[in-house]
Amino acid sequence: MTPELRLIRYFVAVAELENVTRAAERLQISQPSLSAAIKQLEAQLGVELLARSGRRVTVTPAGALLLTRGRELLDHADRVTETVRARGVTKAGRLRLGLSPTARHGTGPRLLAACAERAPAVMLYTSEDTTGALLRDVAAGRLDAAVTFCAPDTAAAGLEFALVEEEPAVVHLPATHPLAQRDVITPADLAEETIIVAASDESSGFTAIVLGYLAANGVVPRTRPDPYPDLGLQAVREGLGIVIYVRGAFPQPLEGSAFATLKPPLALPFHLTHRTGRPPAAMRTLLDVVLGHAAA
Repeated sequence: MTPELRLIRYFVAVAELENVTRAAERLQISQPSLSAAIKQLEAQLGVELLARSGRRVTVTPAGALLLTRGRELLDHADRVTETVRARGVTKAGRLRLGLSPTARHGTGPRLLAACAERAPAVMLYTSEDTTGALLRDVAAGRLDAAVTFCAPDTAAAGLEFALVEEEPAVVHLPATHPLAQRDVITPADLAEETIIVAASDESSGFTAIVLGYLAANGVVPRTRPDPYPDLGLQAVREGLGIVIYVRGAFPQPLEGSAFATLKPPLALPFHLTHRTGRPPAAMRTLLDVVLGHAAA
């Protein structure tokens, strides 16, 4: 027979205090009832858990094992209960949320719509900036969280990352480009092309992922730092190069541009970034929305 969680909670209290009377006071039950519950637990398990010497009790080897495992079990049960209750109660609050410009037309609106539907009491005050700047602002407490794009691994100190979604990369090129009529483009097709990359370390994670993908597929391209702060849009229109990016970074339709699927595929990640430690209630609600969004 598996003992009730209540009996294990009673045993842990007695074992920690080494006294039935004080444990009964903590649990707010009578001493006889607590003693009977411990005897019931020992009978169900078929082992002696406590050695009694006058008013003092000590744990037996079997009791020491149950004390360790029982604490873990009770902690897990409490966390499960809190999580389930939180799902049924919308936490109210205000959060300062940063957004990468790359999320402007795709990931950002989808996540904000999910928040509006599932957590209407959480007010989100949004602002845009580069991923590097967003990481610094979250770490410094100027933002509560941020939707970052291709955050570099070196940014993990003091921060946690929850995956919002991964969007497949596309090739963005001028509508007049010879490759513009293709639905699918491979890395080999890009061997002679100039690839627009980030102009600063603020988006170094994105550049590293793109160049790593091309190198893994046998291509070491010419690169050019983007001279404009518009996700490569103007550089592509001026014929300075092409961009491997996500379609959701740009509005639909986009006159003068063409987009082709990249094969083999490359997934570019968006994360909800927040500080380590136990988050406040409103942030936990936002994280629940993100986890549900990612699962969907």
